[in-house]
Amino acid sequence: MHIEKLKCYIDLYECRNFTETAKKNFISQAALSQFISSLEKQFGLQFFDRNVTPIQPTSAGTTFYEESKILYQQYLIAVERMAREKEDSMPPLRIAYSSPVDIQTLITIIPSFKEQYPDVELQLNKINLGEAADYINKSLCDIVVSFSTEFIEEESIKYKILKEGEYLAIVGKGHDLFDKDSIAIKELYQYPLIMLSKEVIGSMYDKMIERARSEGYEPIIEKTVDNVETEMFSIITEGFIGFCPESQSLAEYGDDIRLIELEDSPHRYIVAAGYSKTNTNRTLKEFLKFIS
Repeated sequence: MHIEKLKCYIDLYECRNFTETAKKNFISQAALSQFISSLEKQFGLQFFDRNVTPIQPTSAGTTFYEESKILYQQYLIAVERMAREKEDSMPPLRIAYSSPVDIQTLITIIPSFKEQYPDVELQLNKINLGEAADYINKSLCDIVVSFSTEFIEEESIKYKILKEGEYLAIVGKGHDLFDKDSIAIKELYQYPLIMLSKEVIGSMYDKMIERARSEGYEPIIEKTVDNVETEMFSIITEGFIGFCPESQSLAEYGDDIRLIELEDSPHRYIVAAGYSKTNTNRTLKEFLKFIS
């Protein structure tokens, strides 16, 4: 029996009028009458004497009323408890990231957070480096973890720095610089470079060039690509030099590439967690406590 029908029975017992009870429960009088008849048929008992006005409950009808009140009250208590449970529960946390470096940084935080909040759902979404600020400002996520730091310049965004480090050169086997232990910036900029496109990394593209020019160099950016996989392939097969954060692992490419330290490099990176100043997600607030 549906709990709404149980309420109809209780109301009819207390009101003693089919018309008024039907109005109170927003159903037709015919539907209410049919329900009471089916209920009496189910138990093989008559619950109301319809030959008098107002209708009168029978002994069986009174017994069923008393039991129904108990059941309905228990239902209302359960509804109230579930509402409190929902209010107390923490909503999902929508996390956007842009690279393996970001995931590696997240992994150092998430286990401790999940230990304290095991039931919280974490929703991960991979985005392009240049999309971080948009995702935050348009409420497409609660927090962005990225080594693209253009969102730091947004007044509407707050951030916490998770990691800092230097960029390394990515050199493929067979390149003139492959066997070096380190590469001077002056030497590096004599060779063709490959970078992720401006559409992918946003303002990071221009900032890299600006930093090089501030040191008196003009980078030879021979090729741009839209993903890391194509970048690695081009480094290995076409002899370009690329860049990546020192914490990024490229073990899957085996001996075909090397990460080489850059001497006196102006190129540094930070991994930051950015979020909107107006975000009220309780889970985000708790998550931020785990970022030292």
